[in-house]
Amino acid sequence: MEKKYAIQGIIGCLLFGIGDWLLGYVDPGKVPYDVFYFISVGHGAEYPDWKITVTMVCAIIGVLFLWQGFVHISDLMTEEKDRAGAARVFTFLTYSWMIIHFVVTLMVFIHSYTCRNVGIEQAVIITNGLDKVLDPCILIAYLILGIAMIDLIIVIARGKTVLKRTEVFITPLTWMLLIGAVSFVLPISPFSKGLYTFCMNGGMSAWFIRLLVRRKD
Repeated sequence: MEKKYAIQGIIGCLLFGIGDWLLGYVDPGKVPYDVFYFISVGHGAEYPDWKITVTMVCAIIGVLFLWQGFVHISDLMTEEKDRAGAARVFTFLTYSWMIIHFVVTLMVFIHSYTCRNVGIEQAVIITNGLDKVLDPCILIAYLILGIAMIDLIIVIARGKTVLKRTEVFITPLTWMLLIGAVSFVLPISPFSKGLYTFCMNGGMSAWFIRLLVRRKD
């Protein structure tokens, strides 16, 4: 992979990451009612609309860079047929990445806006109704993400990339799980909630950085 594509991947992840922190750096207290899994006390009436705007603007710009980084992961494949397949898989991953980000952002906005303008009871009803409608979308998006991450592990393990087989232990999924684990070990706080929200983009950017600085054999 050319360095310019790794750099674009990092830029894309960091732009999405800005949105992660705006969504996640809030009071992480558990709300006293059953609602969308990401919603916490900090996503109530006091959550400002400008954070939603910045989150989505960063994502819309970031996805242009992220796609370049993702699709050129295929350049790591040693065989042409594998490059074509990887390009498709990671193009699909780009779409799923955006869908997950959009659904979470939309849920936060609907919940906070309704709390502020209608009331908590109606906010719960509306948020849960939207969650029921969009749940299949986010599940499919996570499935695509999982397939892409596991596929990358498999091709590295099989020696079908320019990476050493030992790098199967430090794929994007490794970094995501590591950041996620740290967020759970830390005391519950806005920082731990923000770190948890950032684990996908943080893990992916860490892997792109590794590609950027790795020595070629």
